[in-house]
Amino acid sequence: ANVSGHWNKRSRYDATLTEAGPPARYQLNTERKYIDGMNKKVRRWTYGRRDKNKQNKVILMVGETGTGKTTMINTMINYLLGVKFEDEEFYQITEEEKHEDQTKSQTSEITVYEVFVEENPTSLTIIDTPGYADTEGYEKDREISEYLIRLFSDEDGIYYIDAVCFVMKATQNRISGKELYIFHSVLSLFDIENNIVFVLTQSDGGPPRDALSAIKKAEIPCRKDEDNEPVYFLFNNRQKEKRTKRYKRVLKSAWEMGDESMNELFTPLDEKNRKSLKLTLNVLKERRRLEACVSNLMEQITEKELKTEELNQIQEVVRKNRDKIQKDENFEFIIKRVFKEKVLIENEWWWNSNATCCSTCEENCHLEGCWWATDPSKCGVMENNKCTVCSGKCPPSEHVKENKKYVKKTKDVTMTFYALKAMLHIFERPQNSFDKNCYMKESENETEIEEKLISDLEKIANEKFNLLHEAYMTIINLCEIALKADSAFTLRHLDFLIPRLKKEGKDEWMKNLEDLRKAGEEQNNKGALDHLMRFTGLKN
Repeated sequence: ANVSGHWNKRSRYDATLTEAGPPARYQLNTERKYIDGMNKKVRRWTYGRRDKNKQNKVILMVGETGTGKTTMINTMINYLLGVKFEDEEFYQITEEEKHEDQTKSQTSEITVYEVFVEENPTSLTIIDTPGYADTEGYEKDREISEYLIRLFSDEDGIYYIDAVCFVMKATQNRISGKELYIFHSVLSLFDIENNIVFVLTQSDGGPPRDALSAIKKAEIPCRKDEDNEPVYFLFNNRQKEKRTKRYKRVLKSAWEMGDESMNELFTPLDEKNRKSLKLTLNVLKERRRLEACVSNLMEQITEKELKTEELNQIQEVVRKNRDKIQKDENFEFIIKRVFKEKVLIENEWWWNSNATCCSTCEENCHLEGCWWATDPSKCGVMENNKCTVCSGKCPPSEHVKENKKYVKKTKDVTMTFYALKAMLHIFERPQNSFDKNCYMKESENETEIEEKLISDLEKIANEKFNLLHEAYMTIINLCEIALKADSAFTLRHLDFLIPRLKKEGKDEWMKNLEDLRKAGEEQNNKGALDHLMRFTGLKN
């Protein structure tokens, strides 16, 4: 059944004429506001009087720049309004935003379009995700996920989805790595395989063999029909083209094909296929916390490795100066020492511009995507009035949230032998008990300082192993609770962990992570993964 219903053309919509046509083009007058307040990244445009009693359909639109996604949104709106070809009208809810470089996306925010028509018992909500050109880069793509998380978490946001429409050209014979990456980035937020359908644009009405072949080759999860084929709908995207007598028949045929496809698209959108986002949001919050834990653990492991290098340098200095040490002579030497410094967060996207850091542990507890909370106590890594990330599991009062983070640096430092003893907590002995072997262990032929260095290195090695174990278990837990185990975040950190686990001889752990990486690469598709690697600097 047609979800829209029809009414007399003389029914006036609240719209402004923008082009005489035919067809006459109108811009719907909408009430506009930002859902996320000052951030102004998630906007809502509402046409008509909002009515929560109406049956509402929620559709998420995904597609790369240039596929015709914007035209499809307006086509859906005209279908809901009941506009027919004979009406010689076409209504737009979107606005064309001019850009100097037409290869770049014209949409930089998530836009939620809502349409309420008094004569129609059904309302429509369309979530328009930004589609970026290849030149925009990996970090720009991450905005989509951040915006959607914000949309789903807001009390005035979206709580369910009826369908995800992947928009692509009917003549497209391959799906680019960029498209796959965008698709997987969005789908990593949901568990809605059966709600994914394909909207094929610029179709001539014939079988879309090229597009179907590309979809199958890319192994994109989606709804299947009775023949186990991907569910798709054909559109021509010529609804607003100027009509002349010569081409009127062709344009009418294209319009009718779109009407038929739209009816097929809307008919199965009943509530039994609806996906609630409440569980999705809970999973996303836990995933965000675990990701913060993993990132912090990686930083701690790196710090242990740098400290090990520092102590190895000191060991070499001690070995070369044994004779001076036995005589308790003071001498100078230069080593690279590790230290932490708090610096401004620069050249980051807005969602990474603030961090929650522990002033006591001097650690970054929530570095990536820490933008929801207004103060540390509201940060997602806090539970039961303590931090779940930093080494000391300190309370929120010992944390700060600001546009600064801790970084590890090394610098050449001139030290003296006496300063080294103090650093290692080896203190002067009473003068009357001193002899040339007071720092020598006769049985092992090692200086007391060397013994202390060995002990410290063993302690750091044990601490590093414990951190590796914790990181491994956190990655496993992350994959168990994640909606998609092949998330870009997880794949990004496996290359860090796997060689270190191999060095520790943890073959079983290493194999488990290698299996995860292999599965992730297969699911995420090599093209999508290459796109990720290219923009994160993980691959030359």
